[in-house]
Amino acid sequence: MKIGFDAAPLIHPVGGIANYAKNLLHALLELKSGDTFFGYIPTGTTTRLPWPIESHPDYLQWVEAGPLSFRVRGYIDQLDVYHGTNFKVQTSGRYGTVLTIHDLWLDRHPEYSKKLFGQRLSFIRTKRRVQRASHVIAVSDFTANEIQELYEVPAKKISVIHHGLPKDFFPDPGADTDYLALRERLGISGKPFILFVGGANPRKNHQTLLKAFAENAFLRQSYSLIMVGSTTFKRLTIGKTIHDLSVSECVVCIEQLPLNELRVLYSRASLFVFPSRYEGFGFPVLEAMACGVPVVTSRCSALPEVAGEAAVLVDPEDAKALEQAMVQVLQDSDFQATLRQRGLKQAASFDWTRMAEETLQVYQSICQ
Repeated sequence: MKIGFDAAPLIHPVGGIANYAKNLLHALLELKSGDTFFGYIPTGTTTRLPWPIESHPDYLQWVEAGPLSFRVRGYIDQLDVYHGTNFKVQTSGRYGTVLTIHDLWLDRHPEYSKKLFGQRLSFIRTKRRVQRASHVIAVSDFTANEIQELYEVPAKKISVIHHGLPKDFFPDPGADTDYLALRERLGISGKPFILFVGGANPRKNHQTLLKAFAENAFLRQSYSLIMVGSTTFKRLTIGKTIHDLSVSECVVCIEQLPLNELRVLYSRASLFVFPSRYEGFGFPVLEAMACGVPVVTSRCSALPEVAGEAAVLVDPEDAKALEQAMVQVLQDSDFQATLRQRGLKQAASFDWTRMAEETLQVYQSICQ
């Protein structure tokens, strides 16, 4: 088969979709199935690829395509199938297209859209693409159900294929030493810390976390809270919430970290808390479990699917319940050990090779 692959997310290597596209393409190539892949990237971005352009010369060709030329690329390259990895289907293969849908957050909550004219037009476009696609890949059962409900797509047209475990995340044996240097550079206190990765986006729910942290004297006095991610979203800022709750002395905000330093924080944290309101999958939970840190997360959207029985699940809108869950874990060393062991086992069950094999089966089913 000749398979077109939207590799544009690789050019912006931060976030779940970039992680998905990079690891899936690499795993597909490692299968050595005999198929040829065409990695489509925007014009002029070859030098920004995460691996050398000459990699896998026998079965991967990089193709730069602009908005005007993209539509005919499938015909020019004689594709059998085209895979849109990021909500868009820019061209087509002679047997059709595959489209991956990661989540429907903005369709569920258009009030959070940053688009000038709102989310309605994007919803209509994406719904049309999903309905026209030959097959749809959902990254969780939760997302598959959302697609059926909001886009009116039959279940037989959807395959649920979970993400794999990010290879950059594991219990870092050098975390203690590396953390000392990181702590000094970032101005982190010497206290043990609770970790949150998500930023100011309202769905990540930093406000409920900060409220739960601020209202418990044990948490404030015994732990720092380290928050990784963008500190602003529209007019919403993490800094204002911290100031209003008077917890500036025990909260540290970090806009962005390279993966190796983020792994150090995961590995060194006493607890990872992720009270997100909505996730199509939830990479941070998987990353944290893979690094061996106990996890408290939400009992909604796809998060229970990812966490399994390896995390404490709470109502993300209930600050008191979140506070109690954090205290419960932090005051019980045996429970912490149990969560760590369960988390490592749960994370290991998410495999990129399995994901690539299942994705390849979708391509093959279209081309029959």
